[in-house]
Amino acid sequence: MSNNDLVSLIIPVYRVEKYLSRCLDSVLNQDYSNIEIILVDDGSPDSSPLICDEYAQRDPRISVIHKKNGGQSSARNAGLKVAKGHYVNFLDSDDWIAPDTVSYALGLLKKYGAEAVQYEYAHVSSADTIVAVPKEKIIVQKESAILEEYMKTVLMTGSYSVVRCMFKMSALEGISFREGKNSEDLDFKFNVLSHCKVFVLSNQYKYFYFQSPTSTSNGGLRTGDFDLYEAADILLFLAKSTKNQKVIKMAEAKRARTPFSLLCKMAYFGVNDAKISKDEMKKRLVTEHRASFTILMKSPIPFSRKILSILFALNYNLAEVCISICKKISSNYA
Repeated sequence: MSNNDLVSLIIPVYRVEKYLSRCLDSVLNQDYSNIEIILVDDGSPDSSPLICDEYAQRDPRISVIHKKNGGQSSARNAGLKVAKGHYVNFLDSDDWIAPDTVSYALGLLKKYGAEAVQYEYAHVSSADTIVAVPKEKIIVQKESAILEEYMKTVLMTGSYSVVRCMFKMSALEGISFREGKNSEDLDFKFNVLSHCKVFVLSNQYKYFYFQSPTSTSNGGLRTGDFDLYEAADILLFLAKSTKNQKVIKMAEAKRARTPFSLLCKMAYFGVNDAKISKDEMKKRLVTEHRASFTILMKSPIPFSRKILSILFALNYNLAEVCISICKKISSNYA
């Protein structure tokens, strides 16, 4: 493959001194060499900024931005402002990618004339985790089908992260991440895909998502998790602007699913925020869940989720017990 096209890899960095080298080594070891690696030190209080500077001295493809802490969205936006690539990837600094991730994604983009490509990611607990490689399956989505399938995926799996994607930089023109909020990928990705004519999906595992106790998507319910309401509201607003009734109905279902998603997290991980009273939050979320129950049951969510939805509507404690049992069974076979 020609190495003419520059690919920008934007990596926010915050409190990842234990994992940063692993992430950076995976990027530097790509079999596609024409890359720029933009490390955005988001005011990290540990040794991460020093590690960034040390790597920048070793390889001229690495540049470092040191900034005041503003959160992941702020860091990504800072990286986008200076990125010079024709294409862009976002990475989280405690994760890593396969050696051929950039060349593989770029190859698909060019082959199908796409503005965005998405590959699979694997949840891993260590670098030694073995991930089975499935037979390659490629799906090419076009025009209105792109947003329809994106919304269906969001409802079915709850997955909307941008780190498993490569985007053509021109598709991001005028689009930025909402700052100071969580769940910002949800509407950012919708915005980008609404400008795409071709979107390619691959079932190949190229991104390795490391689940540590400090991960923002792991652990107990926190105040920041409630940003999902705002993201769902914005998503619904954007969906209505498309005039696509399928997309609008699924955006409404996503909004209806929000209290259910928070109930699931609380039941599975508990509460990890002194500002949140579990008893009060149970009452609030169950009430909201019951109010949106009919919309949720008519939506294309998995059957197992519908069963769990019924349990939460009947009795939170019953749903929590069932989740606890499933959690124990899963850990025994892990």
